[in-house]
Amino acid sequence: MAPGTKSALAVAFLAAAYQFWAKHFIFSLLGIGREVESIENFPFNCRRVVNKQLEGCEDLWLDEAGRVLYAACSGSIARSQWNPGMSKFNLSGRRTEGSELMAIYIDHPIEEGFRMHKITPISYKGTAGDTRLDLVGFDAEKKGNSRLRFWLINQRPPVDTKGNYLDATKIGVNGTVDVFEYTKGATEMKHVKTVFDQNIYSGNKLALIGNDDFVLTNDHSGKVGFRKELDMMLGGGNVAFCPSTGPCHQASKTNTMRFPNGLVRGNDSLIYVPFVFENFIGVYRLDSQTRKLVEVDRIVVGMPTDNLSVDSNGDIWTGSMPKLLEIVAAVEDPLHNLATSTIWKISQDKNGKYTVTKMLEDKEMKVISAVTTAVHDVKTGRLFLGGVTTPWLTVCEKK
Repeated sequence: MAPGTKSALAVAFLAAAYQFWAKHFIFSLLGIGREVESIENFPFNCRRVVNKQLEGCEDLWLDEAGRVLYAACSGSIARSQWNPGMSKFNLSGRRTEGSELMAIYIDHPIEEGFRMHKITPISYKGTAGDTRLDLVGFDAEKKGNSRLRFWLINQRPPVDTKGNYLDATKIGVNGTVDVFEYTKGATEMKHVKTVFDQNIYSGNKLALIGNDDFVLTNDHSGKVGFRKELDMMLGGGNVAFCPSTGPCHQASKTNTMRFPNGLVRGNDSLIYVPFVFENFIGVYRLDSQTRKLVEVDRIVVGMPTDNLSVDSNGDIWTGSMPKLLEIVAAVEDPLHNLATSTIWKISQDKNGKYTVTKMLEDKEMKVISAVTTAVHDVKTGRLFLGGVTTPWLTVCEKK
């Protein structure tokens, strides 16, 4: 082959690589050159609710009728030290009390924020004989008017048969889904069962789909190892289906999803899966026979997205990352590094067409930082924003 031909092929290859991967990575994912708007451009007044128990609240769930916001909070510093999805395995960095599920009474304001309390697990035995939880994402279901059932992703450290801690950097986490029964207003929740399965190995978020069945995102290809570190480029995550009885199985067509994250089941019964290393949200139908996911649509938001939530109108709300490297820095040092965030609302018309609307940004990070979950209270129009390592909960009220 002539030198000129080789050079032309090399140039063509590099151009194709830039067009199909590098351009996507640099601009869509990293957000290089992306403009973020000031918070004054949006119709919300936002404030921080600062409380040690509201640090590192990665996921939120609103009981709109009961007027209580439930938050899975792990502590900002603790979450930066023990965060298996980001390969953070510093066992000594976990909070002494572990993660806490907080009940926040959103219609009962006090000077420091809202009346709230933690919900203590009972009849539950955690790692090494303690009762600590290591929470990530969760879902909840109503059981009548007075009770809830929580399904919690629990990323506990590994132990041996005698309860001694093992090296998590070599083994990874002891990942489970733990289920608790809760009476509204109580300060305790009773452990019902633990779901342990080989297909729950890097659990991030689950979504209940009825009859105690659920789907769950594994955000990486494995618990630890060199291959896991390549997932940003090669993909490696998947969605698992777990029936109420019997083993879980991989429900996604492939296990090459790029960091699938906080999925939800929409009011239309479709499964919506966001990705940290993609610029879209995947929309899937769960086949009733095979219990496999069938992709039916993609919603392009143009940037990485963490958790989704569904409000009582059926609209989907996202916590997205316009500058991905900023949130990486915020996870490393949450008390000193801030990260811009974008809150999107995704609505659907009667013909099934999706509309993506930017609802909030904070270019200067005056109030909002590193949001991973946005929850909308339809009754009041308020937004509640939490972050995986953010040292506060943000509340935004309509102007």
